[in-house]
Amino acid sequence: MKKFVIIDGNALIHRCYHAVPKTLRSPTGELTNAVFGFTGILLGILEYEHPDYLAVAWDLKGPTFRDELYADYKGTRAKTDDELIAQFPRVREVLEAFSVPCFEKEGLEADDYLGIVATELRAKHPDVQVLIVTADKDALQLVGEGVTVVAPVSGYTKVLRYDRDAVKAKMGVWPEQVPDFKGLSGDSSDNIPGVPGIGEKTAVKLLEAWGSVEGIYKHIEEVEPERIRELMRAHEAEAHLCKKLATIIKEDGVSVDLNAAKVHNLAVENVRALFGTLGFRGHLGRMERLNKDWEKLRVSEKQESLF
Repeated sequence: MKKFVIIDGNALIHRCYHAVPKTLRSPTGELTNAVFGFTGILLGILEYEHPDYLAVAWDLKGPTFRDELYADYKGTRAKTDDELIAQFPRVREVLEAFSVPCFEKEGLEADDYLGIVATELRAKHPDVQVLIVTADKDALQLVGEGVTVVAPVSGYTKVLRYDRDAVKAKMGVWPEQVPDFKGLSGDSSDNIPGVPGIGEKTAVKLLEAWGSVEGIYKHIEEVEPERIRELMRAHEAEAHLCKKLATIIKEDGVSVDLNAAKVHNLAVENVRALFGTLGFRGHLGRMERLNKDWEKLRVSEKQESLF
């Protein structure tokens, strides 16, 4: 089975910025810790996963449809460091040199494109396995047949892999119930309030009994104890709103071009020049080793095209 890896660009670059020492700089003194860490994970994915296809999803600056639904969405997040913002263009240069396509659109988040691309691929290319690489647990709702979430722990040498059972073990609910779970218990990282007074354990019990937020309200008279039943009644609008905020979009009319996402179609000379500028000598050696196998693929494809 072929493998398509899609990376949550924003989640990983933030993780790398805080994980890699800020003493890491290019020969000209440019801060490169986030670029170095992101590139290391990119190479690790190529080395350990051996994907056939690779893409990256990005957030775009500006409000999303969730901000229109709830003005305080992500309102508690700190401002992104200027030193991190300055490294985004370099990461994009790395991706361009590797010929990695990017998915992004105003009004949507990177999470949404993870869902959109995964759904599109599974519908039109059921022979392609999808791996979502992210440090954001929101993506766990996308896990299912042919879709796995991989969370880097230490570079890409140590990762956590989530199939359906792993999601249930971690969160207490199945992947498709993650938005319901957040609709009830909230999510402080995105400033989603949930239902006041409903914690994670109670949310799990309610979903085990009734399956979804909608299921709970269909059986609201059966919810016990009375305190929980009255909380749910008093905050029905919030429960539905918070579930909507936590739900990743899965359809947007996107067409995924598999040929454009082939991993071996990198611009080798551009990668060499960029890594030289950044002082990424170790990363360069890893790329050269990978490129030996990719060169064979490029030659084989060229020969096939002649017939």
